Amino acid sequence: MADNEEDIKVNRKKGDKVYFESTFLQRISDGIDFIWNESREILEELDENLDVSDFDDFSEKTLNSISDIVDELSQLKSEIISYGDVPESVVDSTRNIKVALNRDHDYVRRAKRRLDRVNSDEFVDVARANIRVIELCDKAIDVNPSNADAYYIKGRALSNLDKYPEAIDEFINSLAVRDDLKVWIAIANTNTLNGDYDDAIDVYDRVLQKDENSFDAIKGKALTYYASDDYKKADEEFKKASSIGTLDSISKEIWDECLEKI
Repeated sequence: MADNEEDIKVNRKKGDKVYFESTFLQRISDGIDFIWNESREILEELDENLDVSDFDDFSEKTLNSISDIVDELSQLKSEIISYGDVPESVVDSTRNIKVALNRDHDYVRRAKRRLDRVNSDEFVDVARANIRVIELCDKAIDVNPSNADAYYIKGRALSNLDKYPEAIDEFINSLAVRDDLKVWIAIANTNTLNGDYDDAIDVYDRVLQKDENSFDAIKGKALTYYASDDYKKADEEFKKASSIGTLDSISKEIWDECLEKI
């Protein structure tokens, strides 16, 4: 008995490697060890590089850095353990737990935050950042296929990657869950980017039937007419838009160019 007790004490020593007969459990154990080691390196690098001299700047940098860390660790976990390696009963149980904890909203929040940073030109590798947004949205959809925001944000990221037909498919998926004018606007904008000008105008008009003073729809029509070389109609829509809201600097420049071409 003494020998057995001594063996137990030795096996419980801090730092000892634990081995399982089950290959699946062993992969999980190895994966946890790997993630732990990688996370320590990431946190050490953050501690070395983070400038906390200004509190406001510190707050924003900290939030962005933490968001990046969460994404990196999540990617590491995905590389180690895939759903294909996990028994279906475990996958279903895990998914149910995530639904109960609203994990899909967490994935969407992180995806939206990253997409906002993409649009603010914070990333050098914009393509990789958009791909990460798509991955986060896919995780949200896997947890809750009825999350309309996940499809919408995924569509915007796909549009940023010039994958316009795929983006429109995701916008349609979002509308199938919840009718939202901003999604219709996104479809019209994407049609314009893809050169489908007639389709874009039709969608903008659909929005205006529901909200005749939609600034985004009217501005979108102006930009679409300009892209299709119909400068007179573009000018008319720019006038309408400017009477409702304030045009951004790029739209103003395009309007000026439009007036020169009439």
